[in-house]
Amino acid sequence: MLPLGVFRETLQGRIVFCNDAMAEILGFASFKDLIDYPITSLYNRPEDRRSYVEAVIKNGRVVELPLVFRRRNGSVIWCSVTARATLDKNDHAVHLDGFLRDITKEMKEREDGPGCGSLDRPMSDFAVCLDPEGRLVDINRGGTALLGFRKEDVLGKTLMDFMVPRFRELFSIFLSIILKEGQEEGILTIMDRDQNEQHLEFQALVEKKAGGSEYIQLTARNVTERIKYQKEQLSREKLLGVLEMAGGVAHKLNQPLMIIRNMVSELLSGLDSSDPNYEKMARIHLQIERIHELAKKIVKIRRYEPMEYVAGVKIVDIDKTS
Repeated sequence: MLPLGVFRETLQGRIVFCNDAMAEILGFASFKDLIDYPITSLYNRPEDRRSYVEAVIKNGRVVELPLVFRRRNGSVIWCSVTARATLDKNDHAVHLDGFLRDITKEMKEREDGPGCGSLDRPMSDFAVCLDPEGRLVDINRGGTALLGFRKEDVLGKTLMDFMVPRFRELFSIFLSIILKEGQEEGILTIMDRDQNEQHLEFQALVEKKAGGSEYIQLTARNVTERIKYQKEQLSREKLLGVLEMAGGVAHKLNQPLMIIRNMVSELLSGLDSSDPNYEKMARIHLQIERIHELAKKIVKIRRYEPMEYVAGVKIVDIDKTS
């Protein structure tokens, strides 16, 4: 039976409890050597630790998440981690409880075994084969053409390297879901060599090789133009809604405005220029005319230009709008 490490750790990465199997896997003589040990120092990449903790807190658990550790003597080891969050009375995560299993042999078999098979798929513009850590093991011609790189330049890199920066922190969660569920589909946004965003509608499937090791087949269609059209259509619909509302407001505003305008004009015509109220009524009349001109501009809006207001807020620049 393979040794299975059992552990409880704090969010900061201190071991509160573990068994001897956990210590053995990580190269320690006894569980006593791991108690209060900063396990964060055993991760091959610090960002893997952060992504793992974020995934557990967000989803409540991770299942069979492959991570790379460095044992106490510095040797690299692959481990599969299954963990869940333990909450306090206020529903705040305080501990991570889980199991850790050495999968180094499985990963070695994965690397030494035959390739991932054909990446040819009908209706696929992009097809890659990934190892459980998300590294590119193979890629089709459509994929290299879309990325703008040679095949030898991308193999060995992770798919995360090509994702847009705002989504990279979710990559470990993305992998965890695929490996847990065995399949996944959705929209993946990557960047090509020229830093252009490409939107891919993908399907990912976990497949097993001889020996039981796993790899991920991910095929996708490029839907960048479709998403661009949808965004433009949404913008047009929003603009149309704004224009219709602006026209309605201007129409309703004109009715009471005309009454006030006529009444002020009538009062102003009955005042002598020497009257102390004449100047005040003249100023009121001028401001009403300005409002009337703004209302006419609002009715005629077909496109608009924003301007900075305060605190980063933007408003429509009526004078530059047409």
